[in-house]
Amino acid sequence: MAAAIVAAVASSLCCIGPLVYLVFGVSAASLSGLEQYTWLHYPMLLLSSALIIMGFWRLYFSKRPICTGRFSRTKMLVAYWITVPIVLAFQLYPYVLPWLLELFE
Repeated sequence: MAAAIVAAVASSLCCIGPLVYLVFGVSAASLSGLEQYTWLHYPMLLLSSALIIMGFWRLYFSKRPICTGRFSRTKMLVAYWITVPIVLAFQLYPYVLPWLLELFE
């Protein structure tokens, strides 16, 4: 789940500049160097989606029991369902943010 969050954040690195500028009013000139990471967008989207799907399969359909040495299955399910919206937010905000800005103008 942590790897899925990291991959989702990495997939949005190219678009984080406009978001930081919008939220904090930071100068966009200092964030222009982040555009060099645009090639990471689609591979990291695929990686984070694959990790979330793999986690879902492992929690609900896998025949192997989940290692519950530290966490119960219930806690793992809660952590998973908290992680999914975070990953989706990082994956979708480059596509949803321009639509929302047009909607509220």
